[in-house]
Amino acid sequence: MPFYIKQLDNNISILTILHFILGILISSRKDLATFWGLGILFYGLLYVIRYKNRNDEASIFASYMVGMEVVLRGVGASVFWEYGKYSTILILVVGMVVENVKFLRINTLSVIYFVSLLPGIALMPDVSFNTLRQMISANLSGPLCLFFSFLYFRRRIFNEINISNVFKSLMLPIISLIGLISFRAPALQDLSFSSEANFEMSAGFGPNQVSTVLGISLIIVSLSRTLGLKIFPRPIYEYIFLSTSIGIALLTFARGGVIAPFIAITFSYFFAGGLKNKVRFKGIFYVFGLLLGLYFFSSYFTEGMIDTRYASLLTVLDPQQSTLSGRTKIMAIDLQIFRDNFLMGVGPGGGHHLRWSYGYGSVVGAHSEFTRMLAEHGLFGLTSLISILILSFKEYQKRTDHNKLLLGCMSIFGILTMFHSAFRLALPGYIFGLSYIVLKLEKK
Repeated sequence: MPFYIKQLDNNISILTILHFILGILISSRKDLATFWGLGILFYGLLYVIRYKNRNDEASIFASYMVGMEVVLRGVGASVFWEYGKYSTILILVVGMVVENVKFLRINTLSVIYFVSLLPGIALMPDVSFNTLRQMISANLSGPLCLFFSFLYFRRRIFNEINISNVFKSLMLPIISLIGLISFRAPALQDLSFSSEANFEMSAGFGPNQVSTVLGISLIIVSLSRTLGLKIFPRPIYEYIFLSTSIGIALLTFARGGVIAPFIAITFSYFFAGGLKNKVRFKGIFYVFGLLLGLYFFSSYFTEGMIDTRYASLLTVLDPQQSTLSGRTKIMAIDLQIFRDNFLMGVGPGGGHHLRWSYGYGSVVGAHSEFTRMLAEHGLFGLTSLISILILSFKEYQKRTDHNKLLLGCMSIFGILTMFHSAFRLALPGYIFGLSYIVLKLEKK
């Protein structure tokens, strides 16, 4: 058994402490963060090739890169902006190649999803090659990551050890993020809260992205508790990890990172209500109880400001009220652009400056991947969107027992995250693809 898998199995508590310390160390050391980010990629590729992906090394290291993405951005590591997405894609592709693509399950709908987004490139504006490259990368690297995650994970057989190692690998960089935030956050008495997102509790980086990464802890712990997976030696450690992650996510005041996983687990467990085999519903009650306690504590700690922040979501139903920090206005503008450019859209990244002329008031990127697809890819974007939804529905129908729960939970999380945060991170696309595995649990 490879060294790193032994450590994940036997020394996860020690790895957790080391990653928390690492998060503190890289706070003021960009060079260390850069070495960490590049080192993990090269180390991962080396072992994927050496062991020919027999232990599913590709999914382990890809998960780690996904969790690391925000940390590297937050400390300003010397890697390009989309490093997290491309490193994830590279690891998955190498994994498929060295195992002779024996698990590859190419599906027509998944191919349509990505290929439909390519014609829009023909409408790119006449700009420098570097600018053109950045526009294409910023807007298509996310869909590309989702596409290769589909190819790698669809109907791939996972056992309990496989999925546990993936969750652990995804969790460890999040521990480093918690360490980074804890070190950079001001003293409790100096914290201040308003009706806007809180950069003080996101290490000075984008609260929405930080909250999204922290929010995946809710998916990890919920599934591990209900499927009987072993992430830590004792369940109490999982609840401590969840409490810390979601507690910080709440205090960022970035709502999407908390609401998306909450809706995902609520709906998936509701639809799985009739499943009796291998699904332990007792664990989810503990999780919901913990979430309720965290919210009440956050409300007390912020003197009710978090209640105001979340209550403002209701104003989206009233057109006379201010909207979600402009998100709904951006989405409405994207639909206008789609109406005016129905066939081909305005090309990847074309909406970035065009939204200003449509009345937004400033140059702004899309916050919803779905309206971006319509505005920038037109009818082809609509085709792409429909294909991914049909694929998810068809795969869900084929699943039974705990695999319905797994696919529903992760795919809903991916869709909701794409809805409120587009593809700013590799996380939603990767988790969406991961939901397509087939999990074989041992009978106990």
